[in-house]
Amino acid sequence: MALHDSIILEIENGLLDKQLRATDLLGEERKVTRIVDGKGVERYRVGFDFYSENHIRSEMPNNAEVSGYWVKAGQVAKYRRLEEGLYRVVAFDEQDELLDIHEAAATDSLVDGVISMTPEQRLACYLELEPFQIFDRKRKTLYPLQPVIGFSARISAYFWPVQTVGFVSTERVLQGFVARARDLKSDLQERADDVLALFADICKWGGVRLPTNDAQVVVDNLCLAAHRSRKHPAAMNSAWTKLYAFFYPEDFLIYDSRVATALVSMAESVMEDSELEVFKAAYPGLGVIPGRGGSRPRVSRSRWKNAYTSWTAQLDANALAQAVLAVLNQKENAHYSLRQLEAVLFMEGY
Repeated sequence: MALHDSIILEIENGLLDKQLRATDLLGEERKVTRIVDGKGVERYRVGFDFYSENHIRSEMPNNAEVSGYWVKAGQVAKYRRLEEGLYRVVAFDEQDELLDIHEAAATDSLVDGVISMTPEQRLACYLELEPFQIFDRKRKTLYPLQPVIGFSARISAYFWPVQTVGFVSTERVLQGFVARARDLKSDLQERADDVLALFADICKWGGVRLPTNDAQVVVDNLCLAAHRSRKHPAAMNSAWTKLYAFFYPEDFLIYDSRVATALVSMAESVMEDSELEVFKAAYPGLGVIPGRGGSRPRVSRSRWKNAYTSWTAQLDANALAQAVLAVLNQKENAHYSLRQLEAVLFMEGY
């Protein structure tokens, strides 16, 4: 059952007030441990179902009149914001409208002139409309100081490895890697040692371990990656994905733990459970990659594959990123690059 319907059920049965906050659904009395993918995860009971804290905290803001993510994207509002953090179910007192609220939000027909969006469009809208701000645990500060909205603003909010190194300076480094890779690509076998040296520099920049000192192994995997074949996988981990991204910059996304975390979290934020299953069927390789730092690891409400070292996950991430990028460029009449989308996802997955 959708969380919205579970909230209505509890209000009708006198278990919740008509005006409520997310914290009303996050009490200790509601907390339970559920087994997901063989592990115990924290969930909260609302109605007859169980929801993650992230799902509950995002439900009302995302579906609120005027300002909500889903409402800006063209869906019908489910809640009315009364004050900071306080909401009321829209039209709750008009009983004849109650049964239509959820159906109107989920319909695939024209809603206020907006056709129901594809998963790729929803992810693009999330990056355009959802405010972005993180708590930088290393420096114990909010970053940026005020939340930013918009894809371009998110690019400007990128940093690595410290806040003083933004995307402009990082992009110069990346362009240098791409230029060196372009120079080597036509003669990989003869210049294998130079390829290995570039790989070592890429790993040093990315803060990951060089996975091999065998130049021929590096060249062989670059050749495999060039074919993008699901039947003949290339080596994969957080180092290899960076190598492929710089040798094939228009086709490969850097698919590390932060980017994987971003894609999973965003999908769960903008899709209902049934929609997530369709999304997973379209991109079956996507999943979670173990990683720590910032808000990782995160608890998800759905079961996802372990995408660590998965070549199929890399190919699906490439396809999804290119589709989302196409939506962003079309909507904004822009020419954003895969590196820019990658940077935004990297920050979203912190």
